[in-house]
Amino acid sequence: MAIFHGRYPSKNSDGVDVPSLGLKERGPIVKVSVGPTQKMVSELTKAGLKVPATRNGLAMIDTGSVFTCIDESVARELGFIPLDVTNVASASHASHQVNIYVVNIEFVGFGVKLDTLRTVGASLKHHDLIALIGRDFLSHCTFFYNGPMGEITISI
Repeated sequence: MAIFHGRYPSKNSDGVDVPSLGLKERGPIVKVSVGPTQKMVSELTKAGLKVPATRNGLAMIDTGSVFTCIDESVARELGFIPLDVTNVASASHASHQVNIYVVNIEFVGFGVKLDTLRTVGASLKHHDLIALIGRDFLSHCTFFYNGPMGEITISI
């Protein structure tokens, strides 16, 4: 069983440590690496083609998202080709078409890879995120959000 534990402390305007503040203000953020799936790497290598690089960045654990998402600009930068399209809607956006990609997302330092995960292209750059980890992934986990202590724990 893999376990990730994160703490999100922050200081208030008086410089006093407030355990719950960082998690409340920014949300449950984890460091991730986004890249091609193992199958994609094998196929591209066998064909003598260039294998896309990986990209490190931040992902938010988002219990409000049905799907895990990748920033659309990161998907294009890494040369991912959309597998399909689907319609999505959110609290802030009407239903619209988005690309679906198959990618590998690894929690840096956690040892867990989400290989061949179908991810939805989304505009996340303005939040300084490269991914959202949605309920499709969380359905395989135990997720504990300890707001008063400013901590999260994920076990798989």
